[in-house]
Amino acid sequence: MPRMTSTLAYRDIKNSGKGDTQVGQILNCLKDQELSTDLTLKEISRLTGLEINAVSGRVNGMKRNGLVSEAPKRQCRVTGRWVTPVERR
Repeated sequence: MPRMTSTLAYRDIKNSGKGDTQVGQILNCLKDQELSTDLTLKEISRLTGLEINAVSGRVNGMKRNGLVSEAPKRQCRVTGRWVTPVERR
C-alpha cells in the first residue's frame, strides 16, 4: 500500500499537469536522438534536466501505456553500468 505522502505527491503532479509536460519532454528527447534510438533513464535525465526520480516515474507509466518499450541491455553513457534503456514505440 503506498504511503500517504506518495499518494499526495502523485495527486499534486497529476492535478498540476506537470506529469504530462514531463512525459512530453521525455518523448521529444527519445524522438530527437541522433546518436541512438534508445536512452537510459540517466541519459534522459541529463538531456532533459529532469530529476531521475521524475524520469523513472514517468517512464514506468509510459511503459504501462505502451508509449515506450525496453531495448536490449547496453552500457549507459553516463554511468558506464549495464542497464536496460527504453525506446519510443
